[in-house]
Amino acid sequence: MAEFISGPTMVMTWSGTAGSVSLAGDYRTCTWSPSIDYVDASAGSDTQHGRLTALKDATAAVTVVAQAAGTAIVAALAVGTAGTLVIQPEGTATNKRKITFPCYCDGAVTDFPYADVAVMSIGFTAGGAVLALWTDGVN
Repeated sequence: MAEFISGPTMVMTWSGTAGSVSLAGDYRTCTWSPSIDYVDASAGSDTQHGRLTALKDATAAVTVVAQAAGTAIVAALAVGTAGTLVIQPEGTATNKRKITFPCYCDGAVTDFPYADVAVMSIGFTAGGAVLALWTDGVN
C-alpha cells in the first residue's frame, strides 16, 4: 500500500537576518518550483531542436494563517530579506526529503477578510551563487 505525505508532518523554517521562525505550524500551502533554462544547440540541417541544460532557478511560495501579535514573523519575512528556507515535508527523520533553499524573501502579502481568517502569502526567489546553491535531497 502506498504511503502519502500529510500536512502535519511538515517542518518548515525561515532563517534570515531578523532571526528564525517556524512556518509549519500555521501553513496552509507550500509550493516548491525548481526550473531550468535551456540553450538551443540546433544548427545547419537539423530537423529538430537540440537542447542543452543551462542555469537552474527556483521559487517557493508559502501561505500561512496570520497570527495576532505576530510581529516577529512579519519582521522576519520583510521584503528583500536574504535567508534560508528549509522545507521538510515528511519531518526531520533520516532519509526523508529536505529542501534547503538560500533565497530572498519577496515579502508577505497579507489578506484581512471581514468574515474569515487572515492569511499571509509569502514568495521566495533563489539567490543563486550569491547566497548559496539550493539543494533538494534527503536528511
